[in-house]
Amino acid sequence: MGSFVEGEIEIAFADNWHAEKFDSPGVSWPKGVSPVDFVAEGPSETVLVEIKDPSATAVPSDQADEFVKKMQTKELTHNNLVPKARSSYGFLHLMKRDEKPMRYVVVIGIEKLSVQPALLLNLTDRLRSRLASETDVPWKRKYIRDCVVVPVADVGKAIPGCEAQRTQILATDDSP
Repeated sequence: MGSFVEGEIEIAFADNWHAEKFDSPGVSWPKGVSPVDFVAEGPSETVLVEIKDPSATAVPSDQADEFVKKMQTKELTHNNLVPKARSSYGFLHLMKRDEKPMRYVVVIGIEKLSVQPALLLNLTDRLRSRLASETDVPWKRKYIRDCVVVPVADVGKAIPGCEAQRTQILATDDSP
């Protein structure tokens, strides 16, 4: 099992996954490419994994609240998540690493946020729609087979045999 850390989130991939830290510091990326955090190749698919953690201990509450607002609008999907998927796919395609169908999993640290499960479902639907069409005309080629937005605790449901957890214990309002 390969384990990786992104901020305060540790993600462990099962043995049947070949995973890599895709946006490693120091890697030279072509101008305009904004890679996802991880790429994991499984037996029948390749999964692009992006982690967003507005619940990280260093994130002030006003920034966490702002992130929730971005989740409720098109801003997060249109300006961040879809461009990362598109440019990561484009890079993998040009490197001949796109033989398997691709799926996009966005993991969000929501522990400190006031987020209803319906918001994650709505965000998934918005992401799915935007991945299919970024202009007036839908893409002729479906480059991402499917996508899902999940909290850290549900990574295993999104990527079979994998798990994620927070490496830092979050302070609560009633802690000393």
